[in-house]
Amino acid sequence: AAAEKAKKTLSPKGVKEASINLECLMDDLDFHIMLKANEYEAMCAPLIAKLEGPIKKTLEEAKLTSQDLAAVEIVGGSTRIGFVKTKIMDILHINTLSTTMNADEAVARGAALQSAILSPRFKVLPYEIVEHQPLPIKLAWDEEKGSAGETGVEVEGDADGADMPTNSVTMFGRGLNFPIVRRVTLRRKGDFKVSCSYDESAANYGLEAGSTTDIADWTIKAPPGEEKKVRVNVKQDIHGIISLSSAQMVEEIEEEEGENKEEEMKDENGEKKKKIKRTNLEYTETKPLEWSKAEVDKFNESEVAMRNQDRVVKETSDMRNELESYIYSMRDKIDSESQLGPYANQQEKDTFLKKNDEVENWLYEEGFDATKSVYAAKLAELKKLGGPIESRAAEAAARPNAVSALQKNVEKFKKWLADAQGNDAFTHILDEEFNKCHAKCDEVSSWLYDKMDEQGSLPPHVDPAFTAADVNAKSQELSTICSPIMHKPKPKPKVEEKPKTEETPAEQPAENANAMETEGDDDKMDVDEA
Repeated sequence: AAAEKAKKTLSPKGVKEASINLECLMDDLDFHIMLKANEYEAMCAPLIAKLEGPIKKTLEEAKLTSQDLAAVEIVGGSTRIGFVKTKIMDILHINTLSTTMNADEAVARGAALQSAILSPRFKVLPYEIVEHQPLPIKLAWDEEKGSAGETGVEVEGDADGADMPTNSVTMFGRGLNFPIVRRVTLRRKGDFKVSCSYDESAANYGLEAGSTTDIADWTIKAPPGEEKKVRVNVKQDIHGIISLSSAQMVEEIEEEEGENKEEEMKDENGEKKKKIKRTNLEYTETKPLEWSKAEVDKFNESEVAMRNQDRVVKETSDMRNELESYIYSMRDKIDSESQLGPYANQQEKDTFLKKNDEVENWLYEEGFDATKSVYAAKLAELKKLGGPIESRAAEAAARPNAVSALQKNVEKFKKWLADAQGNDAFTHILDEEFNKCHAKCDEVSSWLYDKMDEQGSLPPHVDPAFTAADVNAKSQELSTICSPIMHKPKPKPKVEEKPKTEETPAEQPAENANAMETEGDDDKMDVDEA
């Protein structure tokens, strides 16, 4: 951190020196030095000398000169250092450098943008990004058939060595854009091998000496017998990974003639047309750098072991911190009259403080590197002494609220019992049920006042006569008995059904007609009497 601070201090132009201070660097000795700007530049000179090679090589491969550059943008935290900027300008023979981008975040933002472009889950505005193949990759096949006399080898695309009979060809040259698919057609029968590896010229472009050059080997299963054309399609995907897209056997077969289409089946020269048939062939793939299942399992087990080790370290640290926190918090609370002091007698205080000091001394001496189980055991010893004191304090704080809630519950049911007597809305409730509620309310009230009287005669440092859990249990017991009776629904009145008389359809009209005549006669008689 001190070196990073000194680097940032010396980065602006005009700063001559920076102070570096480190307290208790070794054996309680402090470190202090004044770093001069010229000394700092001399220390970095071997690294700065390495800038020229990559820059000139980049311009050479791009076939550009410094005069062709309109602007040069620099990114990276170290580009803020003054002599780094000066060196870059000297190499490129320019007077200014552009610093319009965020030097620290430009690369990370570009990587995030590229990830979003490649991901199917994000929709990104179109950006033209040209991928560049860094190392040349060649494709080779069976050497015994790769003689100068071999015929029938066809390479599709601009590949080095495609114009001469050989058993290998550079399929993916340096600077090639990808994704891309390249094809080579061979005449083969039976099983044969095709391999992919870096070309020998890759050593000139940064491939480390002694590195594995093989990329992948494929064994293609062609049918035995007569040699057939086999088209091998090799793909380089958007990530630059080489894979065998497909292996196809290509055959030319004559189309069957129909009765009325003999003339249409012939071409301009009078020959029969031929149909191209492509058959996918099976193949197996092996990669020298690919891990076997045993290797993957081995590393998975190592990862799990390291994860378990980290978990144990974290849990041990957490337990140690918990023990340390309990020691400090209880030491202050046990003597405080506003916290745990009233809930412990002097003997309990002395016993706990003695044990607390003993565990504290152990923690910072021989127990500094103890295991999680040892810390847990020490914490349990302290809580065995301090737990009852904390429990009394917690009960003293929770008991008044629980008592108040129980009293309100009893009053609620008693008020209902008083209002329900003689109320027509509760006539469906039996007297036995009312008596049951009365008895339960009286029982709970009597129990509560007895316990409150008993608790009032006890000092705070004695275990309580009853707990908040006991009060809550009584309240629940009261509600379980009285609430169903209080909310007992009133039974629905019974509806008497009228008896139905059976009448035949033929009799109904006659009866209706008689009724109408009788009503008419009654009307006439009333008129006569009037």
